[in-house]
Amino acid sequence: MKSIISFFTVFALILSSGLSITATDMDCSDFANWKEAQSFFESEGGPESDSHRLDSNGDGLACESLPGFDSSYEPYKGDKGETGIFTDTGGHWAEADIELLYNLSLIGGYNDGSYGVNKSITRAEVATIITRHLDLSGSKPTFSDVSSKHWAYLSIGAIEKEEIMGGYKDGSFKPNAPITRAELSALLVRAYELTGKSPLSFSDVSSKHWANQSIQVLVNNGIAGGYPDGTFKPSSNVNRAEFATFLARIIKKDNTKIAGGEITVSFIDVGQGDSILLETSNGNTMLVDGGNRYAGDEVIAHLTKRGVSKIDLLVNTHPDADHLGGLIDVLETFSVEKVLDSGKVHTTQTYTDYLTLIDQKDIPFEVAQEGQFIEFDENVIIQVLNSTNDSSDLNESSVVLKVIHEDVSVLLTGDATMENEEEMMKKYNVDADVLKVGHHGSSTSSSLNLLRAVTPDNSILSYGDNSYGHPDSEVVQRLYSVNAEIWSTYYDGSILLETGDNGYSMMSGDMY
Repeated sequence: MKSIISFFTVFALILSSGLSITATDMDCSDFANWKEAQSFFESEGGPESDSHRLDSNGDGLACESLPGFDSSYEPYKGDKGETGIFTDTGGHWAEADIELLYNLSLIGGYNDGSYGVNKSITRAEVATIITRHLDLSGSKPTFSDVSSKHWAYLSIGAIEKEEIMGGYKDGSFKPNAPITRAELSALLVRAYELTGKSPLSFSDVSSKHWANQSIQVLVNNGIAGGYPDGTFKPSSNVNRAEFATFLARIIKKDNTKIAGGEITVSFIDVGQGDSILLETSNGNTMLVDGGNRYAGDEVIAHLTKRGVSKIDLLVNTHPDADHLGGLIDVLETFSVEKVLDSGKVHTTQTYTDYLTLIDQKDIPFEVAQEGQFIEFDENVIIQVLNSTNDSSDLNESSVVLKVIHEDVSVLLTGDATMENEEEMMKKYNVDADVLKVGHHGSSTSSSLNLLRAVTPDNSILSYGDNSYGHPDSEVVQRLYSVNAEIWSTYYDGSILLETGDNGYSMMSGDMY
C-alpha cells in the first residue's frame, strides 16, 4: 500500500502545477551600469550569440567600461541544473519548448541561471530571435528610436527589410516595449508564410480587428489558441515561456513537413471498447487505451503480429473499464517508456492494479494538459484537445488527441461528451480526415456541430455486442449527413490506416 500512497502523492503534485503571467520592464539599449548589461548579454546567449558585440574580447564579460564592472565575476555558462536547463524551467509547462529553442541557440538565460519564464518578451528580443532562426542578413533600420548603438540594431533592420515587422505611425519601433498576442500573431504569419483560416471566433476579436486574419491563421495551424472564456486577449503581453511555445510549435510543424516518413494507425477490434495503435517509420509506437480486461490478449496479439516490441507512449484516455482494462496485460507484457493519463481518479480494482504496475515498474507518468503538444516522434504532431476536469462524469475527462502527419490528420475522441465537443470547437481546429467516433457511437457524443467542424472522410465506430444501444441510430445518420464513410470494428474487425505518397489508405482484415 505504501507504493500506491507515494504514487498518489506524485499524482497530486502534478495536478497542482499552474501558470502565472506577469509583465516586466527591460531597458536593453541604454544600460545604466555593468550589471544590467551583463544580465542582458547572458540572457541573449552570451559570447556565442553576441550579435550586438557587447563582449569586445570574447571573455564572456560585457561592457567592461561601464560603472560597477566586476573583474572577478565568473559568467554563467548555461549548464543544466538538477531541475532543467534553467533554474525556473524544471517541470514548467513550457520546459520542452524552451529546451528546443535553447538547443537551437535561439535563446539563452540570465546570469542567475533562470530563463525568466514569466517575463514579458520585448519587440527587440523577438526581432533578434526570428532573425537568428531565419538566418536573415543584418540591415540598417529606419526607425527614429533605434540608433546604431542599440544591441538589436541589425536584427531590427533585418526584419524591417523582410517586411516581417514594422513600426508605428510616429516612425518609432519601440524596441523595449512588450509584444502583444496580436502583434506576435501578425509577425509569425508573415515570417513563416502561414496560411489557412480557423472556424473559431473570439468574443474580443471582431472581424474588423487589424490582426483578425493573422489570429485566424495562427489558430488554424495549431500555433495559438484562445482562453476558456472564449477570448483571445489580443492586447495581452506575451511572456518568454509563451513565446518559446509558439515558436517551437512552428519549428516542429516545419520539421514534420520536411522529415517525411510514414505512419500506420490500427483501430483494434477489442469488442465493446477502444484500443488504437500508432506506429511511425522511426519505430516509435503509441497505444491509446486497451479495451476491457478480457481484451488484453487481443491487444497483445495484435501488437505482437505488428512486430511491436516496446511501447514508447501508452495513453489511457480515462479510467472506464472498456478503455483501461486491457492495458493491465499490456503493462505486464511490454516495456513501456511513458504513460500519459487523464488524471481522473477512479475507485475500481482495475484502476488500482493499473497504478500499482506503473509504480512498481517505475514508468514515467504524466497527466495530459489541455492544449499541450506531446513529444513523441519528429514526423508526427500530437495535441491534447481535452483532458481532466471537475465533472463527476469520467467521460468528460477523456483525453482527446489530434494526430497530424503531413497532410493527414486523425481525431481520437475517447468518450468525450457533446459538452466537451463544444469547448474544443471554441478553442481548437478540430478538422480531421479520420474521426474515431466518440463513446462508441453513443447519443452523448458526436453532435452534428462537431461532425460539420471535423468534416471527416472516414469515421471509425469501435464497439461490440452491448446493452447500451451503441451505436445510436441518430449518430449514424449524422455521420451519413456529413458524407463520412463509416467503418466499424463490429463488422470490419480491426481497421488499419496507412499513409503514403498520395495521402492515406484504409483496410480491414489481414493487416500483418
